[in-house]
Amino acid sequence: MKSETKTYKSYKSYLVHHLFAQNQKYLFIANLLGIFIIALARTLVPLTIGIIISDVVTGTFSNIGPLLLATLALMLVRSGGDYVSMMIGHRYGMKVEKNMRKEFFDIIQLKPLRYHDNARTGDLLALATNDLRVINTMVAHGSFFVFPFFQVAMTATALINIIDLRLALISIPFLILYIYFVLRFRKNIKPYASEQLIKHSTLATVFQDSITGAVVVKAFTAEDLERKKYRTAVQDFRKNWVGLNKVQARFFPLLILYVLIGTTFLVSCLFVFENTLTIGSLTSINLLLITLIDPTNMVHWSTRDMLGGFAACSRLYADLTKEQVEEQTEKSVNWPENFQGGITFKNVFFRYENKIKTNPNVLKDISFHIKPKQKVAIVGPTGCGKTTLAKLILCLYEPQSGEILLDDENIKKYSLKVLRKHVGYIEQDIYLFGRSIRDNIAFGRPDATEEEILEAARLAQVDDFTKKFPNGYDTIVGERGTRLSGGEKQRIAIARAFLTDPEILMLDDSVSAIDSETEEKIGRAMENIQKNRTTLIITHRLHSIRTADKVILLKNGKLIAEGTHDELIKTHQDYRRIFGKQIELPELVKAQTNGVGLENV
Repeated sequence: MKSETKTYKSYKSYLVHHLFAQNQKYLFIANLLGIFIIALARTLVPLTIGIIISDVVTGTFSNIGPLLLATLALMLVRSGGDYVSMMIGHRYGMKVEKNMRKEFFDIIQLKPLRYHDNARTGDLLALATNDLRVINTMVAHGSFFVFPFFQVAMTATALINIIDLRLALISIPFLILYIYFVLRFRKNIKPYASEQLIKHSTLATVFQDSITGAVVVKAFTAEDLERKKYRTAVQDFRKNWVGLNKVQARFFPLLILYVLIGTTFLVSCLFVFENTLTIGSLTSINLLLITLIDPTNMVHWSTRDMLGGFAACSRLYADLTKEQVEEQTEKSVNWPENFQGGITFKNVFFRYENKIKTNPNVLKDISFHIKPKQKVAIVGPTGCGKTTLAKLILCLYEPQSGEILLDDENIKKYSLKVLRKHVGYIEQDIYLFGRSIRDNIAFGRPDATEEEILEAARLAQVDDFTKKFPNGYDTIVGERGTRLSGGEKQRIAIARAFLTDPEILMLDDSVSAIDSETEEKIGRAMENIQKNRTTLIITHRLHSIRTADKVILLKNGKLIAEGTHDELIKTHQDYRRIFGKQIELPELVKAQTNGVGLENV
């Protein structure tokens, strides 16, 4: 998808855009035209029936044949119009839902990582499924909300101009009261329709959390707690549903209509006895008012659908506008053909941004330089900002201040697509898609050949355990790779990075779940892939640190030391603590501090 995304002033403009997108305006016009024709046919049928009865009573039979044919034609138009209009409405709703769902998915894909940090998966799933389905229903049935108003207007016009002004004057106050209660019904049902979507979203979130965390739930025997949380969510959803149905039960327009029908029937009968009204007119009046029953019943459910659709549009719009999308356009600076791989941080400050505006800085005034093709180990206690450094290089986040340079060029000058194509990252918490092993390896390069995929798999020692599966590389790994061990998942992630052949490779504790024998095998493979590329390794493994050209030590978000392993193990107390239980430490000596913080004792 292109980076140019449509912007909207409000959820109403968001809805209007999709209602009239491309050729959909013709469906909208056709739908309204169909409703108008149906209402007109329903109005004319009682009039023709009244004329026929009047002719029969007076003994005039010359026009009965044409009138019967006209009545039959109008009834066919009404029935056919109902069917066609309903089909057009559902087609219209499906097209709007399809376009909205596509746009929602595309925009969510372009949202920055801080958006996904704060989003709840259950909420997004509810928006992408239930809310969009509600909008579909609103569009498909929404035209029937205006149907009663068309019918009321035509009925009033027929009463005034064609049938009897006296009965029109009696009926009009009832019709005004009828419209008032329709609008009041809309007002009373609105909060329940909006709240229903929120309750459904909460229900989906609780369910999703419980299923995703099934291992933790079972490990802590927390099934009862999860059942209680789910029952509470279900109960809240039920309370809202009961409230909604109570409002619907007090649907006064239908009562007003029945009172009107009874009143006009009695009054018209009186006029007939006084010979001031014909039996045909009496029939026409009552049939006209009876035709309002079906549209009134439509108001009962179409109002709920319409208000639910507006609420869903509002929720979707609010979520789509929470964060600006990442800039995906091509930048003026192309990726250099002779890229060397130098990385420079200059006075970088960074903090995670969410609803809490006073979050502390995770990185504080970080400055260092990594030479091209160097292998650098980044070490430090948990929470010191090691992983954050890697994510800043990938532009998954942007620092609040400072610069990050690649070969002395500001990282912001490269387009994200190009940058991430040349920077490989193996995350600490491995995520595998619920697809085959082959698909997961080829995820970064779907156009890779079978030979390239197998070569990457062999380098990462994936081939060893894949042969044990009956389906080999076609084996489905399960959701998040649940059918594989931690070590197997990490080896697939390493193969995925190998296949992209990045010019900068970052490994975030990527061998933490691998046994020593496999780590040794992967170590040899890594030596091959690390040749002629800059490599950053976030690890506490002594072997990986010892073989690094440079070590960067972080503590509390600050860079407190950098140098070789041999230098830091002799001169820096914090660095020595990392390996105090693993090796016999040499005597601590005072460092010659020419650089950053080598002396901290």
